[in-house]
Amino acid sequence: TTTTRAAMASRARASATSASTAFASTASARRARGVASRASTARMRSASRRRRVHHHDGRNLAPASNASSADPIMLWDDDERKFAPHEAATKESDACLQGLTITPREVIERINAAKGKGGRLDLAGLGLSVVPPEVWTLRDLVDLQLSNNKLTELHEDIGCLVELERLGVAGNRLRTFPDSVGKMRCLESVYAHGNLLSSLPASLLADCTELRHLMLGGNRLTSLPDTLGECARLEELSAPGNLLASLPESIGSATMLRVVDLHGNFIASLPESIGALRGCEEISVQGNALTRLPESMCDMRRLRTLNAAENDLEALPEKIGNAAMLTTLTLYGNPRLSALPLSLAKNVSLKQVWAEGCRLDGEPLKELIEAMEAPGGGRKNGPARLGVDVDAIAAAGMRTRQSRANGGGIACDHAHVVVSEVINPGPGEGQRRGYWKRVRWSEDRLAPVLVVAFGSAPGVPNWGGLLKKLKTDLATRGENNVGGAGAKAAAAVAHANAGFDVLYVADTSRSWYGGGVDAAGFRGDAEREWRDALSSVAGEYARVIHLGDSMGASAALLFSDVADAAIAFCPQVDLVSASIRPGRSAAWMRRHKASLTRAVSRATRERGASVRIHSGTWEHDLAQARMVPDAIGEDDAGGGGSVEVVKHLVDSHRLALALEEAEELLPIVRDELRTQMFAAGVGADR
Repeated sequence: TTTTRAAMASRARASATSASTAFASTASARRARGVASRASTARMRSASRRRRVHHHDGRNLAPASNASSADPIMLWDDDERKFAPHEAATKESDACLQGLTITPREVIERINAAKGKGGRLDLAGLGLSVVPPEVWTLRDLVDLQLSNNKLTELHEDIGCLVELERLGVAGNRLRTFPDSVGKMRCLESVYAHGNLLSSLPASLLADCTELRHLMLGGNRLTSLPDTLGECARLEELSAPGNLLASLPESIGSATMLRVVDLHGNFIASLPESIGALRGCEEISVQGNALTRLPESMCDMRRLRTLNAAENDLEALPEKIGNAAMLTTLTLYGNPRLSALPLSLAKNVSLKQVWAEGCRLDGEPLKELIEAMEAPGGGRKNGPARLGVDVDAIAAAGMRTRQSRANGGGIACDHAHVVVSEVINPGPGEGQRRGYWKRVRWSEDRLAPVLVVAFGSAPGVPNWGGLLKKLKTDLATRGENNVGGAGAKAAAAVAHANAGFDVLYVADTSRSWYGGGVDAAGFRGDAEREWRDALSSVAGEYARVIHLGDSMGASAALLFSDVADAAIAFCPQVDLVSASIRPGRSAAWMRRHKASLTRAVSRATRERGASVRIHSGTWEHDLAQARMVPDAIGEDDAGGGGSVEVVKHLVDSHRLALALEEAEELLPIVRDELRTQMFAAGVGADR
């Protein structure tokens, strides 16, 4: 019995070994066939059938995509009946790999590492003029980043990337996409801002059925394809700073849209079908040429934010307040708008309405203000804030007074009304699109220091939250030091009494404050107009501080020669190599850089200005920041001025936000304000 059992066990082990060997052989064959299928390309087709494997120490065959870039690639050659070394499709000597920011070998290593299922390839910021052709053979690629290069076109073979989900081509010189992009049926996100696109292929929207995010800001698009409505899954459409004159009626069929950003174009009317976007939450059409809004927008029940500022609106739909979830309505800078609908008073979700710079009639405005304060209606947190200017308050027969909250300012008898001063110091009506709002510390006098807060690329005012904190901080320090002994206490009280004014400025055309546009093209005198306008306001003050982030930081430097201090967070200095930029020619961008660096040079030499450029650890932002001192030279900052690049341990372009969250932003601005207060003679020892 023992012998029989031993024999049976021996036969079982032999059978199991045989089955295991057979299974392994079959699995190996299946893997080899799968690898061969993936490795086949148009460039490698021949009479010989090849199977791609990775040779590792003469043992164990595995797909090449799992290999180290240093190991040899071996291909099975049916003619020779042996494995032979395979010469890579991309060679180190290829012309497209020369003169880049990394070595040709590093580019090849990145390409090899991206091979296989779920591959990701990052070739951004290398200086590529041509994409290595092998990239178009990586059919399993899901993420391809080609942003911030020198590409003028994409090859038709991009359509071979049928598994691609994310495509980044921002900051190149592309004028169009090839029609073959329609073959990329898995494409979900396209980032193509900062190019020279004048048109889009219909196939991008009609055939890329998974497309969700389409980012097209800062190009030269004059229209969007009628196939926009066929893009059934599109959630975000961003095309600010283009030359769009209209939208296709089909947009109403893209019912999954949640965010629509079209600010800084030339759109004269919105299609009535836009009201069919019942799931849309944000719409920005600021800085266009709209005279009316469609009545259908009143039925957009999920709309939360509507920005129609800086247009030519004559009236609003009477039932716009029926947009039940609307929280923010921005309408400033519509000089022909004479009334706001009473339906806004009944909207319990509404938190703020901004209507400065509108020629509001007095009686309808007074009626709305009182209706907002009326009890009932289900509102839990009081009436929505209503921002209007001093002229509108005067037209309504209401009085203004010095505010006792948040360090002063102008107030009226209705607590929910925010009063400010809109100024347009330029050469004449219609000279420029842009936002100019001054908030004064005192109703009856100017403060000694003006803070100019420049808006960034979204074209809306920035820094309101921080500057409100600064006001409160300054006022609180003054109150706490009343009756205190010593120079510091006296200075705190003096600073609180003097205060500071704020001028909010925003370029709604997304032109980096250097090239206002019209429907026919680009104007060359816009930078001068901005500078002259800023100078006319700055001349009223003893000291001026410029403050900006990203595009706003570029403006803080571009006009630093009319300031005594500039605080710039992550500016774009060289727009040619910047990750965010307008759709302009390289020559225009070079002129913009030259103007910016000359202004900083004048500011430091002639005004003795202090220029502080703040950057995180992202090498792109650091390189942009360092261009300023490099351009003007270490010895050129004469006249007592200085240029300093301050590096923070934050690996993000959103540096100001990160510093705010870490409670480090307020001290930076507060210290500069105190310095300029003393320079203006406020609180200084005499």
